Amino acid sequence: MQQSAPRGFTLIELLVVISIISLLIAMLLPSVEKARASGEQIACATNLRSMGVAMEAYINEWDDWMPFYEYWFQHHRRSKLKVDPGGGWFWGKGYQRLGAVINGYLSSSGDEYNHVLNTEQGLWCPSHPGQMNDRYVPGYLYPRVTWRATQWHWASYGYNYNFLGSQWVHNANATKWFYRKKSWVKFPSNIITHADNAYTFPVTNTNYQYNAEVNRTSPMNDEHSHNVDMVPDFREELLAPIGERHLKGANAVCLDGHVEFQSQIKWHSGEAEHRWHEHDAKRRLRFPE
Repeated sequence: MQQSAPRGFTLIELLVVISIISLLIAMLLPSVEKARASGEQIACATNLRSMGVAMEAYINEWDDWMPFYEYWFQHHRRSKLKVDPGGGWFWGKGYQRLGAVINGYLSSSGDEYNHVLNTEQGLWCPSHPGQMNDRYVPGYLYPRVTWRATQWHWASYGYNYNFLGSQWVHNANATKWFYRKKSWVKFPSNIITHADNAYTFPVTNTNYQYNAEVNRTSPMNDEHSHNVDMVPDFREELLAPIGERHLKGANAVCLDGHVEFQSQIKWHSGEAEHRWHEHDAKRRLRFPE
């Protein structure tokens, strides 16, 4: 008795199956992508929480003083800084290059030269795309040492220098350098200390453009900018914007140690000014006023 050959799929049946599979993939991909983005946001928040713990350890060790930007983030800060009462300053002969102090609090060995901050082998936002620049470091999207990240504007996390404290990087006149104690801040849960950064459109002194600072209004820093919603109208003017790579928003750790997520638009809105500054908070200048 002759047996009939097994029947195969027709072309139409195959096309129907392929269409159904393609439709299912198209439906699942956004969910998978969102889950991946959420996972990266959580990993980033963990990095920032570590920075918050490091800062609190520093504050406890140094009589409640909060670290100023150059001391905390600048890996190339130098010893033997000479300052005169008129506001002039220079590096004395025989100075040494010192590591970023935050690295000493982030590394288990306490070594400031352990490149933890803003490096691919240390604390780097997993959603940060990196930036290729063959002129400076051929073949690398991410910095391997902290001083390159900070000095070359090639970082993924920035510091709220304009409130917490700053010296020579942000003001050439030493009479304007300022410092703060944590106890002088009335609402530490409001104040951003470290946060995701975003691409800076204006040209900097390098070809990398991810600053190790964050600021709500810079360069608009007069009294009229306090209630201005910076994004989207002034986005391209911002020199140190907070990030938008996590679902159009950014993580930030606050002075009390908690980590918070908001959209970039909300972080830069006028109603968020109290998250960046307490305008009546006491500060100490390098020289008394």
